[in-house]
Amino acid sequence: MASTRILLVALPRMLEEIVSDLLESQRGVQVAGTVRSADQLPRKLARARPDVVVLGGDDPPLAAELLELSPRLKVLTLAEEGQDSWLYSLTPVRTRLGALSTARLVGIVKSAVRPRAAGAWWNR
Repeated sequence: MASTRILLVALPRMLEEIVSDLLESQRGVQVAGTVRSADQLPRKLARARPDVVVLGGDDPPLAAELLELSPRLKVLTLAEEGQDSWLYSLTPVRTRLGALSTARLVGIVKSAVRPRAAGAWWNR
């Protein structure tokens, strides 16, 4: 079984130690590295190839940028002291539509390009 690779980014030192110790004690989880600042992130992301990035502080634009670089990635953001958290991901969706009339086909195409309630964090 392959390990889930985790990259810790810009976590306060004490929180980094807690998260690192907790995750490394779990079977099938590997901390692939740590990054002190987000400036170093693109290069480290390419080298470490993590499945999950744990990011200190909630930074929606950075989460969106990371998901654009690696769409299968999950980004878990932790507010200071770990009091709150958010999970960002792109999830593939397949929806069975069944038989299509011409009107239904047009409606589906139009709704497919209509902006969804992704929230302000995904301004792409």
